[in-house]
Amino acid sequence: MLDVRFTSEITVKPVQSMGGDHMVVAAAKVSTSGDEAMKFASEENAEANAGLIGYLMRYRHGTPFEHSAVTFFVHAPAFVWWEWVRHRIGFSYNIESGRYKVLEPVFWVPRPDRKMIPAPDHKPSRPKFVVAARYEFLDVEGEMRVACLRAYEAYQRILGVGVASEVARSVLPFSVYYSGWVTCNPRSLMAFLSLRTHEPDATFVSYPQAEIEEAARATEEILKTGWPLTYAAFCKNGRVGP
Repeated sequence: MLDVRFTSEITVKPVQSMGGDHMVVAAAKVSTSGDEAMKFASEENAEANAGLIGYLMRYRHGTPFEHSAVTFFVHAPAFVWWEWVRHRIGFSYNIESGRYKVLEPVFWVPRPDRKMIPAPDHKPSRPKFVVAARYEFLDVEGEMRVACLRAYEAYQRILGVGVASEVARSVLPFSVYYSGWVTCNPRSLMAFLSLRTHEPDATFVSYPQAEIEEAARATEEILKTGWPLTYAAFCKNGRVGP
């Protein structure tokens, strides 16, 4: 009997970070201070320069926000990765390879409260969904579980006759989970957040899929904690990345 796991959880775990608001200040100050900018590269100087960070954000002077970094370990279904890796500038990725290893039988299924029925006013450019009736949800989830189970059984049979994993993986659905590393700087992370979170009051309102937004919200908490002045300026200026 296959030990197949079905889940709706998406894991975004911070592993390491470098810099903070003080490095934003130091990077900006070098243009007018030269080597004296070194004195700003300490955390105690950040709070006093919150106004400078706000100025940089407001007028979109972006490069000072590139002198820090954060690394996440992510466990998410393939369709979330598909949307995430479209963010290329300032991002680095290393993702589990179905070519070189046998993928684990872990598959995404929706939560019962996941809105997935198009609403009457749904538009492709302004998507809107409502929660499915209980019987509809159970029917859909059941079909997904059966499809994933059959796909993984086929995957194992193909591997079992000696076919390369790079070929066998093609039978697996988009809901299969991959693990991987994501590293980015605050500037690239803010660009990611501006497109992958829905905020009605943002200058440019985005309508991301729920699962990539769930991942993005986890990264947002890390930006908020590690770069609080930068995050506050980002929100104050309509969530427009510099």
